[in-house]
Amino acid sequence: MLCQLSYAPRVPALECSHANFVAQSHKGFTPGMHRRALGALFVVLAAGLALVAIFSALEGGRAWVIALTAGALAAWMGAMGWSALRKNH
Repeated sequence: MLCQLSYAPRVPALECSHANFVAQSHKGFTPGMHRRALGALFVVLAAGLALVAIFSALEGGRAWVIALTAGALAAWMGAMGWSALRKNH
């Protein structure tokens, strides 16, 4: 849907209200499918961060800073991803 700029010539057939834009942009939108896809993406990213945390911890030295940070991010993203996968809405 195209909305015209305020200085452009008016076309009366277009309805540019916010409600119409939202209705048009969500046609065919299935929130459950997108929620599961985002949940799966977050779980995969969390697994990658967990691997970074493990390999950084095995490296030792100053890499412990990376290991702790990656581990915290992996736990946070994994919890969000798992939560999105479990919801049945």
